Amino acid sequence: MTCKYKLNSNEKMLQVLMHIASSVEPVTAQLLSEQTGMPTSSVYRYLVILRNWNLIEESPRHSCYSIGPAALQLLRNFQMFSPLSSGVHHVLKRLQQQTGEMAAYLVPVGFRALCTARIDSPHALRCAYEEGQSQPLICGASSKVILAHLPTQRVMATLHHFGISEGEMLESWLKELALIKRDGYAISTSEFDPGVSGVSSPVFSGNKLVGAVSIMAPEDRVLKSKNKIIFAVLQAARVLPPE
Repeated sequence: MTCKYKLNSNEKMLQVLMHIASSVEPVTAQLLSEQTGMPTSSVYRYLVILRNWNLIEESPRHSCYSIGPAALQLLRNFQMFSPLSSGVHHVLKRLQQQTGEMAAYLVPVGFRALCTARIDSPHALRCAYEEGQSQPLICGASSKVILAHLPTQRVMATLHHFGISEGEMLESWLKELALIKRDGYAISTSEFDPGVSGVSSPVFSGNKLVGAVSIMAPEDRVLKSKNKIIFAVLQAARVLPPE
């Protein structure tokens, strides 16, 4: 199966921005070039634009880049006007009460899945996951259930981005994603954090995928209540997104 998709210049600039946003520390232009596969000259061109709009900041001493103050304006607008704020938290709270485990809502952002809301588990031993945290779209139940329901071109672009572009590896991935799409949910263990299992189901607005609702918990607790958790996650996904 071949289906190539190339990012346009605007998408490439957003890719640079999201790499900076998802990094655990300030990053250099050289590292961004390696991560994105773009020439360093192109990376610098995008960095200049993003810096001029205060979306990123440059550390003059170390020539590293981090997210800039304009992000505060984006966050404020999201918190004030996003329909996710109240409706999603209500559904996640009910899901957490039904399962006793951490419930989260994630959305696709570029080649990653971003957590926009979560309700913690009351257990002392629990999964540590935060709002604003992201993970690659090929890693974990939340990511895979999102990837499985994205348009074919975007699926192929994502797999190619992570070095999955041909041969048996590609065929294996496409079969796994097809099974997830057929089942309507995904389960994973130790793909993102060791000993942590995830159960996730896609959320649609009409026919368009908008995110995924998930439970994340220690593997043994998920195994003990697997069917109950799957049913609760599927039920939560059906009532999202909020009107």
